[in-house]
Amino acid sequence: MLRSRQWTPQSWNLQLAVFEHDRPVGVQQMSARDFAVLREVKSASWLGLEHHGRGIGREMRLAMLHLAFAGLDAEYAVTESFADNPAPLAISKRLGYQPDGISRDVLHDEVRVSQRLRLGRPDWAAIDRPAVTIEGLDPCRELFGLATTL
Repeated sequence: MLRSRQWTPQSWNLQLAVFEHDRPVGVQQMSARDFAVLREVKSASWLGLEHHGRGIGREMRLAMLHLAFAGLDAEYAVTESFADNPAPLAISKRLGYQPDGISRDVLHDEVRVSQRLRLGRPDWAAIDRPAVTIEGLDPCRELFGLATTL
């Protein structure tokens, strides 16, 4: 992980590439502001249409949530999706996210409504999830605004 002028411990955005059989199929993003205090991450993702409906979206979100909760000790994860985009909303709800309001944005000069969703640490801990391993995080913790655990 490289430091840049856009990444600070107070404001960061981690872009994770998703591969299947050595081919890129999507992107999972996790970002935060004032994470050391708020302990809250925001997520966004994109998955190629030909890869929908096969569980990849759920797996990539679960991996990101494991990094957030188990690796970085987050208390909350929030996400949002256009209200007319049922697939990511369904994934979020299956993972235990709860409604957290709406946001309104402009896309192509039109108002688009997004559903916001929130997942707390206790709800994450209660979901059935595969084993995930995190390696090499400790030397990077200060980049997220956290003390090292060594």
